[in-house]
Amino acid sequence: MNDVKRELIRQIYTALQAGDITKNGMLLPERELAEYFQVKRSFMREALIALEALGIIDIRERQGMFVGGKGTRNVLDSLNLLTVWPSDAIAQVFELRTMIEGPTAAFAALRRNERNMAKIQGALEQLYSLRENNHPEIGSLGVQYNAILHTAIVEAAHNPVLLRVYEGTSRLYTEGIVSVGNREREKLPYEKWPDQVYSEHRNIVNAIRRGDPEEARTMAVRHLENSRDRIQGILSGTAREADQKITSSFRRQE
Repeated sequence: MNDVKRELIRQIYTALQAGDITKNGMLLPERELAEYFQVKRSFMREALIALEALGIIDIRERQGMFVGGKGTRNVLDSLNLLTVWPSDAIAQVFELRTMIEGPTAAFAALRRNERNMAKIQGALEQLYSLRENNHPEIGSLGVQYNAILHTAIVEAAHNPVLLRVYEGTSRLYTEGIVSVGNREREKLPYEKWPDQVYSEHRNIVNAIRRGDPEEARTMAVRHLENSRDRIQGILSGTAREADQKITSSFRRQE
């Protein structure tokens, strides 16, 4: 995260604390915030997504943006964390996610209810919309809806302790991926990444819907392994080679 973006986040947080940009616990709309801070809407949107990843605000689809509950020290610590996302931590984070999310997808296939499936399907459809419309903010918005989808799958396992553990891991990953996107933007985008990510998520969701725990576990692990390779490719400067490797693997699976 560069200094300009970090400073914008600090300014937004200060205004939040002062109550200058909120009304009844909600933030002003994105357009008004962009005007207030005199920045482009796309720039403001990135800052808001980062703030949600930090737990400072809660963006709810079709409802608005709500104030979160993080303290000042935690916010400053998190902003400092966003400046560092070492490549050697990627494999460790994905190893942890695989241990959690593989079995969790299996539990979700066995325990999900109609409400769970509606939330999971809603997040998947948002990713589909980004992909189909080639949305100009697909990178940053994709991070947001990816987090919503994965959290919805964990919720479908109906294990509150597991959900609490996952939330910490998810926040670590989301903060890191926001940092990667901001620091390595010149190495993006993957030309075929939207298709791959959507297809991998769709495979997980379909297995959960069918009530097939083994397939759900397999698809979740495969998605995480591919995601690890994509992110490592960005950091190492070999994104295109990683993309070709994953694309070949994906075509064989099809």
